[in-house]
Amino acid sequence: ELAWDLKSWAGRNTARWALVGASIWIFAQITATLLSPLPVISFFGGDESRSGYNLYDSLSMMVIFLSVAFKFRSIQNLKLLVYTLIITGTVSAAYGIAQHFGWDPIGGNIQVRVQASFGNTLNFGGYMVMTIPATLAIVHLKRFRNWLQLPIMVALSLQLAGIWFSGGRGPFVALTVSIITLLIFTAVIGSPRKVVKTLVTLVLASTIAALIIILPSPVPNSNIGWGRVASIANEFTSSNDTTGSITKSTNIEGGLAGRFNIWNSSIKLARQWDLPIKEPVLNSLFRPLFGLGPDMYVYSYPLIGSPSSWLRLVDHTHNYELHILMEQGFVGLIGFITLTSFLIITIFITLKKYRNIKGSFDITGTIILAVLPAMIGKIFELQTGVARLADLTMTLALFGAAIAIFELLNQQNNAGQNNSINETHSALRAMLPKQRQKLGASVLAVLTISILIISVFISWDVRRLSASLILAKGHDHPNLTTRAQAWDDAQAVAPERASITYKLFEAYLRTAKEQYNLGNVDEAMRLLMAGRDMLLVYEQRDPLELDIQIGLSKTTSTLAEWGHYEYLDELTYRSQKLARIAPAYPTLLGTSATAMTSVGLHELAIEYADRAIATEEKTKPWSKAWYAKGRALYELGQEEKAISALTTATDKEPGTEAAILAHKVLGEIYRQQGNVELSDLHITLGNADITVFD
Repeated sequence: ELAWDLKSWAGRNTARWALVGASIWIFAQITATLLSPLPVISFFGGDESRSGYNLYDSLSMMVIFLSVAFKFRSIQNLKLLVYTLIITGTVSAAYGIAQHFGWDPIGGNIQVRVQASFGNTLNFGGYMVMTIPATLAIVHLKRFRNWLQLPIMVALSLQLAGIWFSGGRGPFVALTVSIITLLIFTAVIGSPRKVVKTLVTLVLASTIAALIIILPSPVPNSNIGWGRVASIANEFTSSNDTTGSITKSTNIEGGLAGRFNIWNSSIKLARQWDLPIKEPVLNSLFRPLFGLGPDMYVYSYPLIGSPSSWLRLVDHTHNYELHILMEQGFVGLIGFITLTSFLIITIFITLKKYRNIKGSFDITGTIILAVLPAMIGKIFELQTGVARLADLTMTLALFGAAIAIFELLNQQNNAGQNNSINETHSALRAMLPKQRQKLGASVLAVLTISILIISVFISWDVRRLSASLILAKGHDHPNLTTRAQAWDDAQAVAPERASITYKLFEAYLRTAKEQYNLGNVDEAMRLLMAGRDMLLVYEQRDPLELDIQIGLSKTTSTLAEWGHYEYLDELTYRSQKLARIAPAYPTLLGTSATAMTSVGLHELAIEYADRAIATEEKTKPWSKAWYAKGRALYELGQEEKAISALTTATDKEPGTEAAILAHKVLGEIYRQQGNVELSDLHITLGNADITVFD
């Protein structure tokens, strides 16, 4: 019979208590997925651009974490992990540098702040936070003392230039922490001579990196490194300035000011646990314990977020622990805090144990210096970063490596405790028949789970990858028909990929409007309905994705404009849904108000318009909302109030579509009142071209 006791197994072993924390964390993620308002989205994820938080990604990373923690308890395996980190970091940095100088063979990734292949400049910078101290540490390997010093120096200089070009202030600070930690650890388990060697290597590599940095780049405004570093101190002062324009605005911006905005709204959400759809009371009771559900934060933030001028989705809290609290509740947060707290304690015990076991610095010490400072620097970066699968995977691998190093030292300190292979075989032969049956059941369970995992991998990952390959082959084809067919084929293979589906829909919508203006009504309808059908299929899987809802609202609005009044009921439904699921975005409230007055729901139009207007002090003028309110008041017979609102619409944002429409309504009102002069003036202004696009 298997007798296992947690307390006796973990004992005073902090690494094992860290594994207990990881188990609690995994349990919280699984339970949060089961309680999620959209379990399929919580399991597989919504938009692939916000990776790393759905259960499928989390379980994949946990497999890596546990594999490293249990199976990398040897010098050779830990060296392999360190080399993997350094090589991938160097390749990524070289690609980022190429982007800085305007060369991007893959395409679509050249930005003012480079992001290499990570999709986000912060993820690229966060990865460099781990690779730079690891590369610095391996200069202490004996085999690297001579001719291999130069490749190490080149790799380190590329990584330093890469993180500089990334321009992430959070990664800059985290890198400083990781390097200082490396120097302290080197002094603790090494010698002053090794500290000096580390500093000399860093200075020489920084010199080479500086030569790369000062080279001119054809990309405009690309040399932003000094400005980003200099602005770090200003971030703290401007964020605390209650009289400045930054704190008056509630727009989602970069820097600490924007993060404080998100953090405050997230803390508010942690008290209310708002969701855009109704759920059973029992689920609501479990929200504080298990959160909103993996990948669900993006849908709840617009319900409680401060109003923003821009339609900028917030899918991350910009603090890893806070994000875990939002999506996995207090149980998930306790699990993660337990994991990381015991890992940090394990680090200090590891340093002490190494000094007691080893008489002199050896390869194990080098691995300690390569792994542990990188992990601490990354934990520091997670406090303000936006971790994704690209950098979280190696982060979890380093977590596992910290446990593996600790257990490796325990093995070296307690040699001979492991059973031999022969002893293991003897134990298996001595099993009772009942125990063998249990073993057979375990093997059957493992086979079943393996088949299930392989099936999911083929039906999900391989299928989505094939869509990427189809699109990659035809993306830049000189023939427009072939290029369009590639998008169509890719979308048909992976209709749940929003990045493909929504872009293709926008192309259909744009072309449909062009065809309609040319008089090709049938072709315009065919294109519009084809785009609409794609969104309807996507909506069946994810009814809360904001881009999809905006697209469907555009479709029904266009159909109504073209005289298909049978879609007015759907237009009403779409507009009300947008106002309900995204009240933090006044631009959508203004659009919904306009739609409501066009279908005769004037009181509701005024309500939506007033909600948008109320945000003007902290966002921007909303002519769209003033126009909708004025038109609704006019339809309700309140002409004087309508004139006031419509006049405000023309003054708030002259040249916008809403201001021009307001002029047209004012012209009609004044004509009915017999004021020919004002009527002619506003009719003339209402026939002007749109000069400001919002």
